[in-house]
Amino acid sequence: MSNVSPSSHDSRRRTAVLLGSTGATGQKLLPLLLNDPCYSRIITLNRRETGISHAKLENRVVDFNYLAAGFDGLKVDDCYCTFGTTLKIAGSEAAMTRIDHEFVLEFAKAGRAAGARRFAYLSAANANAGSSVYYARLKGRTEDALKALGFADLSIFRPGMIVAERTDRRWAESMLFPLLPVLDKLMPGALSRYRSIRVETLARAIAAFGRQQGSGNKTLYWQDMMDA
Repeated sequence: MSNVSPSSHDSRRRTAVLLGSTGATGQKLLPLLLNDPCYSRIITLNRRETGISHAKLENRVVDFNYLAAGFDGLKVDDCYCTFGTTLKIAGSEAAMTRIDHEFVLEFAKAGRAAGARRFAYLSAANANAGSSVYYARLKGRTEDALKALGFADLSIFRPGMIVAERTDRRWAESMLFPLLPVLDKLMPGALSRYRSIRVETLARAIAAFGRQQGSGNKTLYWQDMMDA
């Protein structure tokens, strides 16, 4: 994936807001954003104090039912969203829709209102608003809604299974992870988009978005993220 060089008008150091900094991907993404010289300030929105400190970092504790309050007083350039849950943790489709769809859109709309013109969203390889599978349909609906908000740059990352150490690792993941190198080889060509990806690789691909101003609307799959 080639980087898009910023114009002189956009070469100033910018402010980014991250939703999902305590999740598996967000934890790997945050240090990369903090170390990126294109940003002078990184804001994270969380339900509770994280205990993380950095000269460029501001942790804001917010009620997720009022996400827009997290943008009070901010002038934002870029938004990153690695926020999401599972049906098991959410407890119901209604609760998961609230978390994975409504919260994400409220975050995006508040970012736009605060001046953000760029948005990076962590989705899923099988996202499809017309799917009969609830999870895929939910992610697809969220993607479509984000596209309608009019961001100048919108990058949608669609990984397959994310290989990460989790405190809430599902038993199926524990069974599958040792088999992934073999299973990945059985997915050539167009099927490669469903290959597994290490969370560190995924985080690097998302972080590269900060250096790709003027990239427009893009959907990135396994090969795109591996090349980042």
